[in-house]
Amino acid sequence: MKKKTLSFLILPLILCALIIITFAAENAFDSVFYRLGIFPRHISGLIGIVFSPLIHNDLEHLLSNLSALPVLTGMLTLIHRRNYFKIFTALYLSTGILVWFFARESYHIGASGIIYALASFLFFGGIIAGEKGSAAISMLTIMLYGSMIWGIFPWEEHISWESHALGAVAGFFSAFVFVKEKPKKLLSDKDYDYKNPAFKDFNETSNYQKIKYEFKE
Repeated sequence: MKKKTLSFLILPLILCALIIITFAAENAFDSVFYRLGIFPRHISGLIGIVFSPLIHNDLEHLLSNLSALPVLTGMLTLIHRRNYFKIFTALYLSTGILVWFFARESYHIGASGIIYALASFLFFGGIIAGEKGSAAISMLTIMLYGSMIWGIFPWEEHISWESHALGAVAGFFSAFVFVKEKPKKLLSDKDYDYKNPAFKDFNETSNYQKIKYEFKE
């Protein structure tokens, strides 16, 4: 029972571990991994779709993303237990593909695009689902990360605002693909009050009144 309860932590922990190991390896071997990032519209830059979210420029960049990534990923796996891996994979790849197609020609690295995709998906998914719990998740997302909206604008040249904006777009469209609107409750026999005076001529034991129809040519 405890394993099932904590299973939603597996993906966030693995993801964060991979990012930390990548950063540690880059510093330990005094290497530069930014060339494994996304370089838009160049064949060699396609590899970044897979590896760019794991690569970070410095410790500040790393800590900034790790403060949000495990929280949002944990929320995803907690809410969408059955298909969270499929959703995460779709967000991960679609964000990278959009950046490769539409971002400026420069190396794009970091997990911030995935963070924006997750936040966007959780927010719009909660609205689409139309449930109290999902609505609460939408409100919580906007309360915690509402200030992220400013990140989709080109304020600073060295920040990949395209990754932020395109990640948000990927999350928006993924919400419509993976989240279904809660069906409206259908009326059942229990919803009708046969004792109500309005139903005095129609109840479970009464016969249907015969009606004669006349057709004229």
